[in-house]
This record gives sequence, structure tokens and C-alpha cells, in this order.
Amino acid sequence: MSRLKSWLQDRWPLPVYRPDPRQPHHQADGYRNLFPFQQPRLADVLRWEWRRGRMPAVTHRLERIPRRAPELAALQTNRGRPSLTWVAHATSFIQLCGKNILIDPIWSRRASPFQWVGPERRLPPPMALQELPAIDLVLITHNHYDHLDFNTVRRLARQPAGCPRFASPLGVGVTLRRAGVPASRIQELDWWQRCRLDGVEAELTPAHHWSKRWMAGDENRALWGGFAVRGDGLQFWYPGDTGYQDQLFRLIGERLGAVDLALLPIGAYEPRWFLSPQHVNPEEAVRILLDTGARAAWAVHWGSFILTDEPLDRPQDDLAAALAQWNIPAGVFQLPAMGETRWF
Repeated sequence: MSRLKSWLQDRWPLPVYRPDPRQPHHQADGYRNLFPFQQPRLADVLRWEWRRGRMPAVTHRLERIPRRAPELAALQTNRGRPSLTWVAHATSFIQLCGKNILIDPIWSRRASPFQWVGPERRLPPPMALQELPAIDLVLITHNHYDHLDFNTVRRLARQPAGCPRFASPLGVGVTLRRAGVPASRIQELDWWQRCRLDGVEAELTPAHHWSKRWMAGDENRALWGGFAVRGDGLQFWYPGDTGYQDQLFRLIGERLGAVDLALLPIGAYEPRWFLSPQHVNPEEAVRILLDTGARAAWAVHWGSFILTDEPLDRPQDDLAAALAQWNIPAGVFQLPAMGETRWF
């Protein structure tokens, strides 16, 4: 058993937890959220799976999910114009200050530790990873498999132009190193800490979430968060996976100031009795826009993987209803197509 445990930890090493007693979100047994949080329990997971097995079959109308041929030639040759491209799910490609940045890159077929089981991608990414220009900086928000994809990280670590810089929350670096990223290329951050690459600055913001990659032994021993990315006089912000907490998002809005474009998650939210503490729904994403005072938003984190109970195409309908409910002017909170680029 000890040899098996040693082999498993070599392949999937546990985070080394080093709490800072000066930080209130560093507890003896792991990190915690800034506000009260309902941690997912095994009993709740089993209850959810039992109910899912008795639900009618869900129809996913994939043809309704917008896709666009990416502007690859323009992105490849771009050296100075800021741009933001939604790739798919939580993956976005940013160009600022002449640097190429990826957030939560996942190009694998499954969001899982194995490629033969687990949530499967229903729509392919609009471009191959190698079709993007060489990546300079990778931002990982937390260690869940649909955000930290081991195979994609390994490919990036081996890119011909050299391994990019990686920034992640505390405790995530052990998985990055196992994927082949040299320790010298990794910067682990606590909330509100920053990393810089020439003119680009990325700041880790708190989220209302949790972390886990193993069946046991690592719960909340790696931190989670979102990223504000600044450069060229612009600020983009992606909150990462998060439940809704109005005080948290007002605090983030006050700390960040003007956000030119927020990438707000709108998918993976049903059933609410189980998922509301950890994933916002589209109506709550609209409230995040209002709480933070962001100037504009793009909807992300939907349309690729069947992670939860709602049809894969439903988030866009719930978002449209929420925008009408909150009287959000047209064009403020947009639903981009996979592969779409916004130029600044």
C-alpha cells in the first residue's frame, strides 16, 4: 500500500500546505473563503448523482452554441494592439503589451484526470493550441480539472519557443511542476498578490470556491481565485469559478477600480441546491457585473463540457432573461462566439 501511495503521489502529488498565520483565510486544515461557504460533501454528491440517474434525458442543442472562425492570421502577426479572444469554456487568449497570455487553457477531450472517462468536450476548440502565437504567460485560477488541464500544461511547457511563465494560486505549483514546468517559471500567489511580465501585470483576486484534485487528502490545500490582467491602459478581469457573494464582489470592484471587460462565467449551475455556493448562474453573473461596476462583460464558462444538469445551450437563454430583468443596456454584457476576438 505504501508503494502504491508513493507511486500515486509521484504522478499526482499533493500540495504542500504552508499556512501564513497572519492571513485569516489560511486555516490549520486548509484555505477558506472570506465569507461563509457551504463546502461540498460526499453525501451531497451522491444525492445529486442519484437524482441525475432518475432525470429524463437532457437534449443539448449544440447547433445553438455560437462559434466563429478565429482571426488566426491577425492574432499571429499582432505585436501591439490589445485583444481578447474567447477560446472555449474558461479558456481565453489575451494580447497586451506585445505579450501572449492564456487563462485556464484546456485543449484536452475530457476535463478529467483520465482521457477515457469523465466530462467530455461536446464541441471542439475553434483553433488548435499550436495555431496560437507562442505563449508568454499562463494564468491558472485553481486546480479543478476543467481549469488546470495537465496535458495542455505539459504541451505549453514544451512549446518550441520555450516554456512560458506561469502564475497560479498558492499550492497549484506542485501540479505544474509535475507537468514539466520548471520551478523557476512558476509564481504562486496569495489573494491580492501580483506578478509582472514586462508591461503586463496580473493580480490574483479572491473567489467564493474551493479546491481538490484527489479523492482525499488535498481538499482546500491549494488556493483558488480569479485574475485581473492589466496593460496598455486596460484592465480585464476573470473571477474564476465562484459562487455569488455580494460583499465579495463589491470589495473586488473597489480594489480593482475600472474594469474594461469582465469575463463572467454563466454555465455549470444546476441544480442550485448543490451548486449555488460554488458556481454562479447567469442572473448572478449579471449581479457581479453590477456589484463590481465593470464597464462591459463577456459570457464564458459554458458550451463545451457537460458538467452539470442544465442543457449545454441553456445558459444563453437564462442570460438573456437576466439582462432584461436587470435592464442592462444592449451591448454591455455580450455573448461572444467561441473563437471571437475583441480588439481594443
